Order: sequence, then C-alpha cells, then structure tokens
Amino acid sequence: MPSDSVPRLLLINPWIYDFSAFDLWSKPIGLLYLAAYLRQLGYKIDYIDCLDKYHPELLKRQGRLRPKIKKYGTGNFHREKVKKPAILQFVPRHFCRYGLPEDIFLGEIKSRPKPDAILITSLMTYWYPGPKRVVEIIREIFPKTPIILGGIYATLLPDHAKEIVRPDYIVKGPGEIQVAQLLNDILPHGLRDPDPPKTIDDFPYPAFDLYSHVDYFIVMSSRGCPYQCTFCASKLLNGSFVQRKPEFVVDEILNQAKKLKVRDVAFYDDALLINKERRLIPVLEKILESKKQFRFHTPNGLHAREIDRKLADLFYRTGFKTIRLSFESVSPERLSDMKSKVTPLDLAKAVENLVSAGYEKKSISAYVLFGLPEQPLEEVYQSILFVHALGIKVSLASFSPIPGTIDYQRSIQKKLFPADADPLLTNNSIYPLFRTETDYWKFHKVRQLVHALNEAIDRGVQLFQPNELRSALRSVLKMFKD
Repeated sequence: MPSDSVPRLLLINPWIYDFSAFDLWSKPIGLLYLAAYLRQLGYKIDYIDCLDKYHPELLKRQGRLRPKIKKYGTGNFHREKVKKPAILQFVPRHFCRYGLPEDIFLGEIKSRPKPDAILITSLMTYWYPGPKRVVEIIREIFPKTPIILGGIYATLLPDHAKEIVRPDYIVKGPGEIQVAQLLNDILPHGLRDPDPPKTIDDFPYPAFDLYSHVDYFIVMSSRGCPYQCTFCASKLLNGSFVQRKPEFVVDEILNQAKKLKVRDVAFYDDALLINKERRLIPVLEKILESKKQFRFHTPNGLHAREIDRKLADLFYRTGFKTIRLSFESVSPERLSDMKSKVTPLDLAKAVENLVSAGYEKKSISAYVLFGLPEQPLEEVYQSILFVHALGIKVSLASFSPIPGTIDYQRSIQKKLFPADADPLLTNNSIYPLFRTETDYWKFHKVRQLVHALNEAIDRGVQLFQPNELRSALRSVLKMFKD
C-alpha cells in the first residue's frame, strides 16, 4: 500500500472536569494498548493527551522548565476554574477543568495532519464533560471525520454517551480488536488483522513512547477481577478475568523501564494477588534476579488476606513503595453483603507481615469505604479508628453508585438516588447518596478527622493510647473469630 494511503488516526485522552483531580499514576492504559496495537497493524498514530503536564506550551505559559513532580512521579494537573453545573451548585467548591488550556489543545488539533478517524477514550462516568467538549471542538475542525468513543463511560452509559457526547461510534469493553475491526469496515484503506491476538500477552506493550516525557509507566499482570463486589463494575468493564504469563510481565517491566528510562511502575490490576504463587511471586523473583532497581506502586487496593510473610518480604526486597490495602469496613454484615473477603483480622495480620518484612507502618494505608447505602456514620468511625489503631494510615474511599452495579440499583430502589440521575451526581467527591450542603460538610468533618489521624501517624504521635482502643479492637476481632 502506498504510504500516502496508509490511514492516519488521532487518539485523544480528554480533560477532566471535577472539583479536584491529581495525577496518581494516571495514564489511559487502555488507549495506549490500543495505540500500540493499531500502530503494529500499520496505522499512522497521532496522540494528544489533554492531561500532559510536560506539554512545552503549557510549561512556557507556567514559566517552568518542567512541572512540579512529587517523589514517585505523581503531581498536580494544570487547572482552570470553569462554570459549575447547576446540578452541582450545592457543593461549596470550585469546579475546574484539569489539563491543557483549550487554546493549546486547539493549536494541537490544527497543527496535526487531517486524520482518517479520531478515537477518544473516557474514564469516570461523571467526567463525561471532558470527551463531550473534545467532540465539540473536533466537529468544528474535522466535521466529516468519524469519531469513535470508548472507555469506562462509553461502556457503562452508552445511551447517555450517544445522546450527550454524540460520537459516530461507541465501543464497549476492551476495545483493541473491536476498534480494529470497526476501522477496517469504515475506512477505505482500513487494515485488517488476519490473526487477531487471542490473549492479552499477544498485544504489544502499551505505547508510553507516544509521550515526550514520562515519570512512570503502568503495567497490568491481569485484566478484570474474579470477585463480584456489589459496588464494583470490573466485570462489566472487562468481562472475564484474564491473567498474563509471568515471563511476559517481567519482560514488559524490564523493557519499558529501559526504553522510557524510569524507575516508578504502577500496577493497575484489580486483583493483583490472585493466584500469587503462579503469577506475581514468579514476577517478583525474576525482578530480583535482574538486579534492576524499581519503585513499585499499587494504587488499587490489595487483598490483605493474601499478604503472607513470603509475599511481604518480596514486596520489600523488590521495592514496593506504595502499599494500599483493601479493607472497606469493620462491620461483618457489611462485608458479607458486599461479598468482601477481607476481615479486620486479615488486615491486622497483613500489617504484621509487612512490618516484619521491614516496612514502617506509616508507609502502609488501608481503604475505608463511606457513604454507602444506609451506612451509619458510627460504622465509618469504627472502621477509621480500627485502621488507625493498627498504626497505619486511612485512605477514605467515598462510595460512588456506578451504573450497572448491584449497589447502583439498590440505591435507586431504596430511593436514595434518582433513577434518571445525571452522571455528574455519581461523583464520589460529592457523596452521591447525600446531596445537600449540610451532608457535604458532615462528611467533610470525617475527612478532617482522617487527615488529623494520618498526620499523627506521619509524626509518630499517638492520639489514642493502646489501652483506650484495645477492648474495642478485641471485640471487633472476636466477631470474626467466632
């Protein structure tokens, strides 16, 4: 095929519109997998990430040579205040657009060759204003170019996306093969894959090289999750749980780190520790053999009951720096209802194993859920104090009713959430089931408590003497031993 007839694609990671947003190892790995696969098929790939902190025009405007980056590659996105949607007026915070200023994005679009198709990803359902605005701008510049929307929002709310964002095509779920087939159908010179990948290991590694500079990269040793928590949409987004071969994961980590020249690696697995003896442990043992120095991070919660002494030791020796444990609640009824397998006893044992391996308690945190349907505030405080009494930090996770999940339907059935809700109302930072300014400040006080407790952990200060909490802790643990 002549080079001038090879299709050119423009892939876009849109802005975030929210009250807050932070780059916590946040890159669109699904879009980068797609970019790598389409490039392998022969397509010409252009890429714009609206959240790129290293864009030269952005840095010039900020008067910087490089963005402010924290210790492990994370950092703040550029933000600009925008008009707050009417439905969110009860939230006493500024609403912002995070990412490149619009004029810089517009300049990027106009400077690129005309694409044959434009592919846009979408993340949280309540971030749909980002892809919506991107589509509006693109329509003005390339009115006849087909637009394909994929990602989380497109998968969970395709009808809403079709009506509000108005792409030409919507792809639901893992999109690599679907998009390749769609492009082959709609483009005059579409490229067909005669032997499509059968497993995730058959795809090329995510195209992080499309960035001019990265401080970290992301890896997945599996896709999906075998559990079926009532609040989680992993199964809806990924289908069945698929696991990669350890040797491919090791190869990816070593090769991507060498090519990108970075040490920070974030695991994006929903279930990183499942089948650990056959999957993760061989990966970590090979990393040790390589003698390469890494800093690994686990922004998604780890299943505490899987962290035995052997795994804790491997975590420490291979350089896991960010350890976040799934916990949710001290309530046995709550955990049973959510089909959670992590008990307070599991959490306490995991902390003990991690500390024995060499971790300081202040480097460990556990997720506590709050704002759940009919969850009493007392349960939240008990859970927070339990985690604090273990000497580790609390990571508050506000409940978000995710479309398609059991808890989303339950919230509607119990009239805690409107059936026809604008997706903006699923934003976890506004406490979706409690949509008043009074409730906002009530939960804000919970966050203030957690901030104070975590600051105490950082400073090595005990806000509570052990004997003040010992009886309460014994009672909680006894519930799970009986």
